[in-house]
Amino acid sequence: MAKFVFLVISLSVFSLFRYVKCNVLGSVLLDEHSFDKIIPRFETVLVKFDASYPYGDKHEAFSSVAAELKNSHDILFAEVGIKDWGEQENQKLAERFGIKSKQEWPALRLFVKGEDEPFSFNSNHLWTADEIKKFIREHSNIYLGLQGCIERFDRLAAEFAASSNKKEIIQKAETELSKLKRESEKKSAAVYVKFMNKVLEKESFVQDETKRLKKIITEGKVKADKRKDLQIRANILSSFNPIRSEL
Repeated sequence: MAKFVFLVISLSVFSLFRYVKCNVLGSVLLDEHSFDKIIPRFETVLVKFDASYPYGDKHEAFSSVAAELKNSHDILFAEVGIKDWGEQENQKLAERFGIKSKQEWPALRLFVKGEDEPFSFNSNHLWTADEIKKFIREHSNIYLGLQGCIERFDRLAAEFAASSNKKEIIQKAETELSKLKRESEKKSAAVYVKFMNKVLEKESFVQDETKRLKKIITEGKVKADKRKDLQIRANILSSFNPIRSEL
């Protein structure tokens, strides 16, 4: 009898968890009824379309960024849970934005006010917190600091990329570097200056080096500390290729 009661309780608890969805810290849940009421109210919204009960590294990367920026007034993080069974909730909503099968889950769409269509975080992107932040930076005017980056040098890098007088920007960067006190900042700032000089030597340096680093990080067998250093260099490089006119 006791075993029977325990089994009934266990099944009841399991059933309850099936219908309780834990919300990601810093993110809101949207569905086909609330989506069009909420999205237009914000300047920038990052939406993750995923299974109703998401898990895994990609979900954790999204959750990490949402939690980190939970107090930001510049961007809203949201999730749409899709069911491919029963009433197939939110499937039509996902299809509106080109997400047609569960093989494409999770999928990120960045909605920026003034843009006709959302930006897609496609399969060429690595699913890491830093890559998600880069994606947001590239397609919006929101500044998001990445590991190893320095805001004023990120802005100098963006200015350098758009300037016809790149040597003048290098001089500014060298002056800023000379003012730094912390060794970690000096080390990062020196990388910015080095990359600027590399661009003067070879115009395609940023694109070429970005591809090279991405291949090593994703395919190469490197130690954790070396991988971290390479990722920081890749983060700094991303500041040299802004898609929008300003960060």
